[in-house]
Amino acid sequence: MSGRRNAALLWTAFIALDTIAQLLFKVAAQGLGPPRPSWQWLVIVSQSISLWAGALALVLSFPIWMLILRGSQLNLAFPATALTYIGVIGGSRLLFGESIEPMQFVGIVLIVVGVSLLRAPNDSA
Repeated sequence: MSGRRNAALLWTAFIALDTIAQLLFKVAAQGLGPPRPSWQWLVIVSQSISLWAGALALVLSFPIWMLILRGSQLNLAFPATALTYIGVIGGSRLLFGESIEPMQFVGIVLIVVGVSLLRAPNDSA
């Protein structure tokens, strides 16, 4: 049972960090002017604290992903990363007031159903 609990903790941490990274990138993007092909614009981008915080969240998620892969099959683990989309949709609603359309709810349900159907061939139902 502790193996499943550890896996659940790893997945929770990974999805949370990946979701946080995407939301921070959105915050950073909102603080930028229109993109211009210039060094000045790149300097402005590089000075965004939100951008660096998002990058840090991704860096922190990497060793967690390595631990997940160590104990999982890639063909099962990678599709489960789609759970991050649910966090991003919910976070964008809470933080940015973005709407969630009915088709997005359908997509969320399909992601949850699809991920729940994933299991190793020798797992019992």
